[in-house]
Amino acid sequence: MTTLDTDTIAAIATPRGNGPVGIVRLSGPKSLDIAQLLTRSELQPRYAHYRSFFSKNHDPIDSGLAIYFPKPRSFTGEHVVEIQAHGGHIVLNSLLSRCLELGARSARPGEFSERSFLNGKIDLLQAEAIADLINAETETAATLATASLSGAFSALVDELSKTLTELRALTEASIDFPDEDIDVMSQYDVISRLQECLKTISQLLATVSASQRKTQRYSAVLIGAPNAGKSSLLNALAHDDVAIVTSVAGTTRDTLKHSIITRSVAIDIIDTAGIRESNDLIEQEGVRRAKASTQTADLVLNVVDDCQPNHIDSSWLPDNAIKINIHNKIDLSGRQPGR
Repeated sequence: MTTLDTDTIAAIATPRGNGPVGIVRLSGPKSLDIAQLLTRSELQPRYAHYRSFFSKNHDPIDSGLAIYFPKPRSFTGEHVVEIQAHGGHIVLNSLLSRCLELGARSARPGEFSERSFLNGKIDLLQAEAIADLINAETETAATLATASLSGAFSALVDELSKTLTELRALTEASIDFPDEDIDVMSQYDVISRLQECLKTISQLLATVSASQRKTQRYSAVLIGAPNAGKSSLLNALAHDDVAIVTSVAGTTRDTLKHSIITRSVAIDIIDTAGIRESNDLIEQEGVRRAKASTQTADLVLNVVDDCQPNHIDSSWLPDNAIKINIHNKIDLSGRQPGR
């Protein structure tokens, strides 16, 4: 990035849409100048200044807080200014446009984090953790991202790298200069330390694998004959009436997805049309979509009407599909739970 030291970038830092507060962020050498022209006042470092923000024609756009963070003690390591105004999209777009008129350019997606990385404020793992934290859908995912963002994981990886580099240097020295009076470790000590490194790496891999399972979004598809109770099960899992339920077979004609979080795991529950032969073109398309949704599902829940336990032909399911049969309406059939 050749323009890192000369470009000043600007972007709306809060989600699009209306809200009580919105933030426009500036980073780069002209940040302070632009902010002082925008507010028509001087800004002191690390003070929350209540200011009015003015357009090119000196008309007030809004009023709010302006905070200046001088380099290198800022998120990006550059001069940074945050403009905190009311969160209406018209206000924020007007503020951003004014910053661009005053010499900034629009930031690329992720460019603030990129500059922070290039300026040595965060490492690559921490940069990825920021994205993970922003996109976290569960408390567990947020906790794991925060731990990585703190630098604990990076510190452990750095320590491993230093140890392996040291062992490599000592080993090469003992090979290249066998007759020199060089204090090198014994073969036993080298192997012992390597085994410790391997143990730590194995623990790291296990932790990463467990973290991925906890932060991954899973999908579970409900299949079964018409009127087996798939939509009723979806509503029960969602604790809401998200699907229409009637006594008429074939009520569900399309796939319907609802997301739930259970035990800190995000799961997409997908209701589908009942599987049966039909001359109805709309129902045929619903069945096709039902079958297609199982191709990428992590779990297939086959709902069976226990009063009419005719299992659907599931030979079309993927060979690696994990399928669980769920017997519904056992209160009517008399079946004991778990049997």
